[in-house]
Amino acid sequence: MDFDELLEQERRLQFRFFDNQLALRIAEEINDHVTKTYPRPVGIKITHRGLPVLRFLMNGRKESPWLERKETTVLDSGHSSLYTFYQKDQIPLFAQWAQDSRYAICGGGFPIVENGVVTGAICVSGLDHMEDHQIIIHVLTKLLAEQLGEVI
Repeated sequence: MDFDELLEQERRLQFRFFDNQLALRIAEEINDHVTKTYPRPVGIKITHRGLPVLRFLMNGRKESPWLERKETTVLDSGHSSLYTFYQKDQIPLFAQWAQDSRYAICGGGFPIVENGVVTGAICVSGLDHMEDHQIIIHVLTKLLAEQLGEVI
């Protein structure tokens, strides 16, 4: 994946409306996809409008700080955590974040964008960071294709 493709994902995978029921559906789809496709379990965290809506650790997944770190990275940057990974050498702030244990300069966190405004984050952790990112992209692409009325 290259940087232009990432920017296109961020532009394309947005919502007109997001709620807790949709968060639950996203988490269920992530769980199903990971169970069928990957050998290891992941943790999932979804926050919306400042509230933790969902936190789920698949069987066999242990607690770790990565979900919170990815969430903080998304909310503070306004972009996916993978965006900060690609831009850490161009944006000095992201280079500083790489040394700060509150942030994760890697893939696996994606913004919830409603009508052009970042209102939350979807985070996955437990696999290679590019796989964590791709899981979110796969699920959002599938769900938004099913609900074309939800795509901006």
